[in-house]
Amino acid sequence: MSLIIPERRFNPDIIEMIDRTDNQMDMLRENLKNLRTINKYLGGLGSVRPYLLRFIEQMDRHKKIEILDLATGSADHPLALVHLAKKVGRHVEITAIDYNPQVLRIAREQTESFKNIKLQQKDILNLDYVSQNFDIVLCSLTLHHFSLEQAVHILKEMKRLSRVGFIVNDLNRTRLAAWTVWAYTHLTTRNPMTHHDAYISILRGFTPKELDNLARQADIRKYSIKKHLFFRLILTGE
Repeated sequence: MSLIIPERRFNPDIIEMIDRTDNQMDMLRENLKNLRTINKYLGGLGSVRPYLLRFIEQMDRHKKIEILDLATGSADHPLALVHLAKKVGRHVEITAIDYNPQVLRIAREQTESFKNIKLQQKDILNLDYVSQNFDIVLCSLTLHHFSLEQAVHILKEMKRLSRVGFIVNDLNRTRLAAWTVWAYTHLTTRNPMTHHDAYISILRGFTPKELDNLARQADIRKYSIKKHLFFRLILTGE
């Protein structure tokens, strides 16, 4: 596309290693730990928090908040949401889904003492929840795993399932982002899954214009897209 922004490199025949269901558990567990560190310090949880609070403030303080977290990974977002809700004096119940049984096994290890986090094995492309079943729907670092047509479908589902709003946290694709991610991961870990997935994730990410086109194709009328630090794009819909 340009010297600054490379073409999106999405090939459905080349999947990210985390999407495989036959990974070595030690490698997968370390990779998920690396992702938790990235989310904690490099634009994951912090980027989402103000939008969550804005939605929460719109809701009746006496009612519980029901949240759906798509492709939850090791459930670091649900855990952070529980702590955030407690801090602002609200009751939250979170349904966190992932299709990968290996990933869910690790998520259960992380959340076993949290009764208000319910884990389910489901395919994000075939969700069977009734419409407006949740107040807020969250999708973090997941949309780039899919084709443009599939991404539009996921956005439509997020709109269908949410009563108050939904939040997409994904990657802003630039050459600088790709170089930075490659350097960061090779300096901080030897995990081959982190090395592989982090780099191709950036190349499968989106530009703000592309994400805007996806939202329009999903017939989302009221939305915003903002850039955040550490090459993050946040799309919120109401």
